[in-house]
Amino acid sequence: MPLATRSALRADGIHKTFGSTRALQGASLELAGGKVHGLLGENGSGKSTFAKIIAGVHRPDRGTIYCDGSSMSIDDPASARAAGIAMVFQELSLAPDLDVVDNMFLGRERRSRIPALFDRGGEESACRAILDQLGLVFDPRLPVRRLGMAQRQMLEIGKALSQEPKVLILDEPTASLTRHEIEQLFAVIKRLRGAGAAILYVTHHLREVLEIADHVSIMRDGRIVADRAVTRAMTEEELVELLIGRAPSLEPAASLTPTRAPLLKAAGLRTGGAEISFHIAEGEIVGLYGVVGCGREQVARALVGLHPICGGAITFDGTPYRPANPADALARRVGFLSSDRKQEGILPNRPIRENLMLSNLRAVARLGCVDNRSERRVASEWLVTLSVKHSSPERFITTLSGGNQQKVLFGRALSAEPRLLVLEDPSAGIDIGAKHDLYGIIRANAERGMSFLWMSSDLTETLTLCDRVYAMYDGRITSEIAAPTMADEDHLLAAVLGRGGVVRSA
Repeated sequence: MPLATRSALRADGIHKTFGSTRALQGASLELAGGKVHGLLGENGSGKSTFAKIIAGVHRPDRGTIYCDGSSMSIDDPASARAAGIAMVFQELSLAPDLDVVDNMFLGRERRSRIPALFDRGGEESACRAILDQLGLVFDPRLPVRRLGMAQRQMLEIGKALSQEPKVLILDEPTASLTRHEIEQLFAVIKRLRGAGAAILYVTHHLREVLEIADHVSIMRDGRIVADRAVTRAMTEEELVELLIGRAPSLEPAASLTPTRAPLLKAAGLRTGGAEISFHIAEGEIVGLYGVVGCGREQVARALVGLHPICGGAITFDGTPYRPANPADALARRVGFLSSDRKQEGILPNRPIRENLMLSNLRAVARLGCVDNRSERRVASEWLVTLSVKHSSPERFITTLSGGNQQKVLFGRALSAEPRLLVLEDPSAGIDIGAKHDLYGIIRANAERGMSFLWMSSDLTETLTLCDRVYAMYDGRITSEIAAPTMADEDHLLAAVLGRGGVVRSA
């Protein structure tokens, strides 16, 4: 076969169960060299499990995997790497106390000519070359814990690229990336595709599939239920109907918020990496949008006591506000949902019920003790409201898909009934139907007076959900757009890339 059409990998009839849960039921897929193959599906459909089986993280109960036409047993990640398969995981697999170079070559350290020594210089040189490919300018000797979430995501991608894979699996690779970083990633993907690599692109973002994929498969209930070639004529509406059998509006309309006194007001807020002034009114959804390193994460975390405030004045409901920690912020009715679900969100060895109710135990307490019956009842009500796919609230939260874990964490943040909720990429990893359910819940709470600071890497949802959007570049606000629409997309992108901003009032 020509290089661009040869079968690089084929998975036939893959079955996998976890306890009583059937994750995969005869899923089959073929990846061609020199092609990008999109994989779409709702939360819990089996996408990540399927990808992890190909990458050797899980072993299938039944089924066969063929590489370059020959069947082979992929028993663990090492055997997958030996076969030329690399994967970028939805849950990051970085060692936070090691530096960037050590993380990039962890488990694959380069040996020097002197026995028992590593080639640190060679590793650092190769690391810098990969960072340059991805448009990253930070010091490779920097500890990973000092990187932002988007920088960590790009480093995870760099780790996979350093293996020079024949088959590259990307599981929600853009979950924490802005449009600028996504374009850099797509440029790398196109180079790999041109070199003959087969790429499996697992995502919930329909626009990305239409932009980068040559072929798309739809997964539902552990099976591949549809395969289509991606053509210029294909639309997001077609993909939505294949996914969920219905076509919800792709643009949730933002409502104009009446002019009100600010609930939160920041004047000259300095966080070390940023100095900005902004305000959020009661019942308003305000977006803070910018590329990696612009300082928006520091601003959001300063508001909940996770990052030091170096100067400036903040008032909340007319009184001075400077939280000591997230518990102090929540006591003042300012809540927070982190984008780092694995490290700062879930309690992996505790039940779904406990993870959900953690921030609102007072609501289910009697005489200072948790009333288990009330906790189970309230948790069950929230799980229904959030449409979380689960077998029992008593199962560990790690038995849920990543998207369903995210729904639980969103419910936890919302159930504490904050007056202001700070959200870092709240829709990351959840499917299109669940996203619109989330938008509806946010809009309904905003109409009842709850305020939101929305930070998302998804430009479309930022423009269509928010009442106002601030653009950030290099630690400062470059634009404020009131009542934004998709017509403001070019203006906002220019503002966050330092190419001039626009301030538009409603």
